Amino acid sequence: MILPDWFYSAVLNDALILTIDRGYFDLTGGLERWLYRLVRKHGGRQAAGWRFGVAHLYAKSGSLSPLRRFAFELRCIVRRQPLPGYALRLERSLTGEDILSFQPRCHAAQHPVDSL
Repeated sequence: MILPDWFYSAVLNDALILTIDRGYFDLTGGLERWLYRLVRKHGGRQAAGWRFGVAHLYAKSGSLSPLRRFAFELRCIVRRQPLPGYALRLERSLTGEDILSFQPRCHAAQHPVDSL
């Protein structure tokens, strides 16, 4: 098999392919799996992690359940902390918006995980 140079370079040199933790395959919920892929893509290994408004996540998810149910399921996921390699936390902004933040566990150990 012959691979194009751009593909070979992207995989080996530029590290443009994301790895998935083996623990991903132990996740049972569709929302958990979707959330892991989203967190992995956006947060990667950034020490500061990433943050999303819950309403924005809901819109991105394409969920058919009401926002209220989606937020409830997110809170359950935050309580369980099932995403391999990442710590999740729900926060409330000064404007009252619910925010989901996450960061790699190696950096998250310094900050306790809170939930609403």
